[in-house]
Amino acid sequence: MTVAQETRFGLKGGFNYSTIVGDLTQGINPRLSGHFGGFAEIRYSDHFALQPELLYSSQGFQFNTDLAVIEGDPFGDGNDFKTAVQLNYITIPILASFSLNERFAIQFGPQFGFLVNEVTKLKNFEGVDEDAIDDKQTVDGRFQLDYGVAAGVRYELNYHWALSGRVYQGIRNRLNNGGGDIQNFNTVFQLSLNYLFL
Repeated sequence: MTVAQETRFGLKGGFNYSTIVGDLTQGINPRLSGHFGGFAEIRYSDHFALQPELLYSSQGFQFNTDLAVIEGDPFGDGNDFKTAVQLNYITIPILASFSLNERFAIQFGPQFGFLVNEVTKLKNFEGVDEDAIDDKQTVDGRFQLDYGVAAGVRYELNYHWALSGRVYQGIRNRLNNGGGDIQNFNTVFQLSLNYLFL
């Protein structure tokens, strides 16, 4: 059964579990953060819809550092502080949505992101002396472009509410040639709660 084109608008928000993949990423740990924003559902039939979104998405990664290794001890004495790199983006996913039944749909399509800023936080672990590093630095992202592919599933709870899970894989070098031949790419897993208006 076909339906007339129908457009609905909604809000969404949820969790990000993000990291980077590529060169020199050994020892990198994922970062837990969040996202929120709005979206439209442009339905062309019972089985197909287009879902463009506009989201604020906090991504990034973290790693632990041993001060003894930095000072020349090859064995170290344990991790002394944690560095968290927070990459804050405005993202624009444009997803095709294919309904499998009344509840489930699969979604995939391109995603574009614009880096708002990069926040680096160094935090001491408990037990490190008071003179150890504890700092925060923010750098303007200059809306540096990121793009890649997003894919996931959506489960409709009722007419208004839905849950969605998604993975995004960047395909543009995050370092934007600033690292020479080094290439890093954003990877993000998202879990969202969606609300659609009438």
